[in-house]
Parts: sequence; structure tokens; C-alpha cells
Amino acid sequence: MTNNYTRRLKLQFDKDGTPGFNSCTSPESFKQRGFAVLPPHDVIPVIFVPGIMGSNLMNRKSNEEAWRPPNGKPAALKVAWDARNLSPADRQELFNAADTKVDNNGPCNVPDTAYWLTTEEAHRRGWGGLHSDSYLKILLRLEATLNDVCTLPGLTEERGSQLLPDIGMLEYLDGGPDKTKDFRQHAWNTKPDYAAIAKKAMTAWGARPKALSIEEIQRLGDYYFPVWAFGYNWLRSNKEAGDLLVKKIDEIIDGYSKIPYFNCVGKVILVTHSMGGLVGRWAAKEAGGKILGVVHCVQPVAGAPVVYRRFRSGTESGAWSFPEKAFAAIVGNDAAKLTPALAAPGPLELLPTRHYPPGWLRVTRRRGMFGEAETLHTLPKSDPYEEIYGKTTDDCWWGMVDPALLDPAGLHAEVNKPPIEAYDDALTMARDFHAELQLTAHPQTYGFYGVDEGKHPAFGHVAWEVTHSGDMPPDLMARKDRGRSLNGHATVPLKKEIPPDDLDTAYTLPKTFALLNERNQAGDGTVPADSGCALERLNPQPKDVINMAGMDHQNCFDHLPAGQALIYGIARVIQQAPPPTPPKCMAPPNEGAPT
Repeated sequence: MTNNYTRRLKLQFDKDGTPGFNSCTSPESFKQRGFAVLPPHDVIPVIFVPGIMGSNLMNRKSNEEAWRPPNGKPAALKVAWDARNLSPADRQELFNAADTKVDNNGPCNVPDTAYWLTTEEAHRRGWGGLHSDSYLKILLRLEATLNDVCTLPGLTEERGSQLLPDIGMLEYLDGGPDKTKDFRQHAWNTKPDYAAIAKKAMTAWGARPKALSIEEIQRLGDYYFPVWAFGYNWLRSNKEAGDLLVKKIDEIIDGYSKIPYFNCVGKVILVTHSMGGLVGRWAAKEAGGKILGVVHCVQPVAGAPVVYRRFRSGTESGAWSFPEKAFAAIVGNDAAKLTPALAAPGPLELLPTRHYPPGWLRVTRRRGMFGEAETLHTLPKSDPYEEIYGKTTDDCWWGMVDPALLDPAGLHAEVNKPPIEAYDDALTMARDFHAELQLTAHPQTYGFYGVDEGKHPAFGHVAWEVTHSGDMPPDLMARKDRGRSLNGHATVPLKKEIPPDDLDTAYTLPKTFALLNERNQAGDGTVPADSGCALERLNPQPKDVINMAGMDHQNCFDHLPAGQALIYGIARVIQQAPPPTPPKCMAPPNEGAPT
């Protein structure tokens, strides 16, 4: 019996970037055939920009790992266990913005079934700079979906070729063509019901975006979309990261322009996750016409109140959630452990901006265990930088930063700069970045955000609560604390007058306020809807913004409708690409190149 099935050959690249394939000769009696798919020669790179803590970091001097999140539950358990022994000083040494750089040597193992690149090529494109557990799956999905729009490319429909569901559904987003056709070709080969897939996606999105015509879908086959990853030092300002991204865009475009096989369109597509959206928006502001379009995923457009909360109480975690507890232990589960990392420009730029609704910091009182909460005081009124972020625990009991926690390793003392002065400098950088970025966006912007109030609510506001039945003094917010806490508590002296016939004096009654750990607004678990929906207010206004429930912030791409929304946005951006050029002849490979 002869073996006559077809095997797919993996696309590879020589040292100059010319594509090719490795195969071998075989006897005529061995009928197996090699199937190779060359990419189109018009190339539009896709660059993925991760969120905060999504890029691996190393020490500039020693090249030792500074931040490489664990991959897999066993590794997370071990790292979380080991993190117990890290002192605040140890953490400051690790998370020092001045002494860290991107570590591109992280794992990014590409499976053999990923036909469009090798592990070596993935490392060359920067995939090793990103946290593998968070991003490898979506990078592989983008690479396959954009470059292999069919399940069996190159074959006829009768032999089983069909559009991938994420691509085929695009034609049915507003109900699909007037005439539907029978998808059943053979008893053993039934095409996906693209209309049903599109209907399910639209239900999750709560929207019916305009469908793509079959001609628009076919445009995806006119270009090659190599997926790159841009890791950045998230401790430093997003402005700096955005400028470096512009340089990376130039480098990538220049690289493809020098490869004889390719015709570089001269534009890239940006895909951003979380804080990467701030980086991408700054780059779009500075890159001119080198960006074809941008798709933003769960971007904290107007910041997140939870950042304030973490300054005073460390990283919160759910009662029974292993991922949250492990993350909190690794990053820092009290204020002393987390403050040195948060007091850097990048993290400070995630604080709520002036575009976030005012009054998100609240002082509340609850009368009785089950009584309704009463709001006593709210901030900010107008300027969060002056009213909240510039306040320390030396100024008032609810101040955001405790100066005593800023420099446990004495690093600022080494450069003769008071820690609070270094913090003020970082805060000024964050304020200036927000002022310059405003709500600017690329003209071709798409995106999505979370509005889940059941499984994935977020901190829409942060509340200090006290259980107290008496009147609160009018100068409550101006009072100092007594006995600082690392877990979100503050003790405030309140004077209580005693009737003269009992005691002719007054005494001080301390009252403890505690930060509530109750997520109180629909969101994605991290970014509240008040920040996510600011995506709709960007200028110029985005072409399409989708909001949906069911997705967790960090793992949003595991939610099928979120990934489909991402593919939809990219497909729309591709329609703005210049027409494809006439095919080139394949240049002779260099000596030693794959053939």
C-alpha cells in the first residue's frame, strides 16, 4: 500500500530574511508530497504591544532576570512561595526603572503545527520579550489566522479547503448575504456555519457591525502579515516606550524593504493590550503615516482607581482565586512590598486622569453591619494630581503614598536625592504625559473593552469606610493618621466631648478607616467601564468600539468573542492598505538558505 498523503512544510527564513522551505528527496515509491505556501510579497507587519508587567525585564548590569512572570500553575506556585522571602528592599532592587531593560530571552516555543514561523524566527521578532502564558497563544493565533485564512490553503473546496471561522464569519456580521448556500460538500466535510458563528459573536458584543464583503475578505490574501512583539520597560514612562516603538517600526519597515522577495508597504498595524494602548497611542501620535491602523484591547484609557488602592494596601486578591493570590504574592501583597515598584513613571501613568469621572475616592460610613453606605466625602473635585496623588500619609491619613516606604534599599540616598523628591519627579512625568496624550488616537482605530458586572467587576471607585453612628467632624479629611498600616487601614483621632456632670474634660476617641475590597463597577476585573468606555471618546472617534462581558483583563484573549473582535478590527484596518503590487519572481536563495 502506497502512502500518498500531503504534508505541510514549515515556512523558514534565511539570515537575510528571504522565505523558503526545508525538505528532502525520496524514492519514487514514496508518494508523500510536500506542500509549501509562500507568503505574498506585499508585507504589512503586525506589532503586538503588551500591558504592564507583560514584558520580561533584566538587570542592565548583571543581565540577571529582574521580572519574568512564571508560566504554568506549578511554576507560579513556586515563584509565589519564593517571593515570601523577598524584602521590600529586594523588590526595590529588582524593580528599579533606571537599572532594568527588556529581556528578550524568555520562552516562546512555537509548535510544529504553526507553519508560518519557527521558534528562532519568533525570537527574532521579539516574542521572547513577552510573558509566554499571557501572550503566546494570541501571537500564534494572529500569525495563523492572518496568513492562513483557509484551513487547507491552496486546495479546492471539494478537497476540504474552507475559510477559518474567525474569517468566514466576517461576511455574516450584519446578517450575511441575501442568499445562503449549502455548506455541505461531502458527508465527511461540513463547512462551519459562519452565519451561526457570527450571530453568537454579535450576541456577545451586543452590536451588529457592518459585515465585510467577500471581496474585502479576499484582500487579506493579498498581503503577508508577520506578527512581531514589542516588549518595553513598563517601569519607565509610556512616552519613552512609545518613542522606542516608533524606532522599532522604522527598523521593521527598513528590514523588509531590504529583502528582495518582499515589497514593503511601508506601514504596520498595531495591536495593543491594556497599558500597551497608551504606548501605541503615543507612537501613533509620533509615527506619522507609518501606522495603517490600531486595534486596542481592554485599554485603561482614563486610568484605574485600583492603582491608588494598591499604594495603601498592596495587590488585592480574591478569597479563593489561586491566580490572584499567586499574583499578589509575587508582585507584593502589602504597601511596603509594592510601593517601590508603583512609584515609577509607568505605573503612575495608570492612575485615573482628568478624563475619569471625578469623585472616585470616597470616605463612607455604614450604620450597622447591614446598613446602607453613606458617602461623607469625595475626591477629586477637579485635579487628581494635586488633590490625591501629591498627598502623602504625612499630609493626611488618606494620602496615597507613604514616604517611609519609598526607598527601603537606600537607592535614592546613593544619588543624594530625597525619596519623596524622586517620587514627585515621577509623578510630574506622569502628569505631563497625560496632558500631552489627552484623548488622541489614530484615525483608523478599533477596539473593545469589558462591561462584566457579575464575574469580572472592577474598582470603579475606591472607598475608605468607617462604622460609626455619631457625627463626623468637618475637618475629617485634614486630620493626620496615627499608626500607619500596610494593609489599607488608617487610624484617625476624633474628639468626643463628655457632658460636664460626667467629666469636665474631653478625650480622644481613635476611629479606624479601612479600604474596602469590593469591586463595585462593571469591567474586566481590572479596568472599570468608566475607563474602558473612554475609548469611544478618543479623537478622532474610533471606527468601531465593542464592549462585552465574560472576559478577564489579563486573559481577555482566552474569551472567544474578544479574539473575534480583534480579528474583525484588523480586517477592517487592512481595507485601508494600498493596492497589492504585481507578483515578483522568487530571488535565487543565498548559499545555505532553506529551499
